Amino acid sequence: MNLEHLGQSGLKINNANKCILIDPYLSNSVQELDSFDLKREVPILYKPEELTNVEYILFTHEHIDHCDPHTVPIIAANNPKAKLIGPYLVREKLSEWNISSERIISLKNSEIDLGNGCTILSVPAAHPKLDYSSDHFPKSVGWLIKYKENLIYLSGDTKVHEKIIDFLKKMPRIDLAILPVNEDNFFRRRRGIIGNMSIREAFQLTDELEIKNLFPVHWDMFEANSALPEEIKIIYEGYKWSFQLVKNLQNLTFD
Repeated sequence: MNLEHLGQSGLKINNANKCILIDPYLSNSVQELDSFDLKREVPILYKPEELTNVEYILFTHEHIDHCDPHTVPIIAANNPKAKLIGPYLVREKLSEWNISSERIISLKNSEIDLGNGCTILSVPAAHPKLDYSSDHFPKSVGWLIKYKENLIYLSGDTKVHEKIIDFLKKMPRIDLAILPVNEDNFFRRRRGIIGNMSIREAFQLTDELEIKNLFPVHWDMFEANSALPEEIKIIYEGYKWSFQLVKNLQNLTFD
């Protein structure tokens, strides 16, 4: 199994001749539907219509840079057997896009078996608070992806929260964390942008949980919600951290 970063928090997991997508944002919908100055800064690696071997699409929450109306319906139409899994508000959107309810899977309190040696478990996320939907599951989630003996944590959009730390401390040691580093601050909130962890918070969370590797995300897509790769590098090299900073996900393979 190997991973490809699609920009923002998007992920393509390649397993045998099939793939799993997480939060695929493969369009310019944020600029077109939200604000003209939120121009996409990351190339689109795949056109939605090019992806025809998708088994599952996982979502962390309903915001359009994660649950994209210009991406998801096209992929769903081109992959009629693909299942879609996400929180309540995501499932509401999928229904609005006329995706069959038989293909939409609700969150569970236990692992969901995706086959080919891969299982997933939803993790609470605080975006910006740890809120719950009417189904009693969090409105935003992250995902723990287990492949054989490997454990990957993609947090989705979240701030650090004690309940998230407590949840993850009950899990086996995580091999790779994929965490956002587009910090929350006054000026972003004033502009209507919901920030996440700072670089230091993501690093400290990785350290506290004794995670082996960290791949920072959500700093690259929009200038107004960005961090500089130089910032990430300086903070990593300027302090003693117990984890390895991953610069390219495709350099990692999981057997």
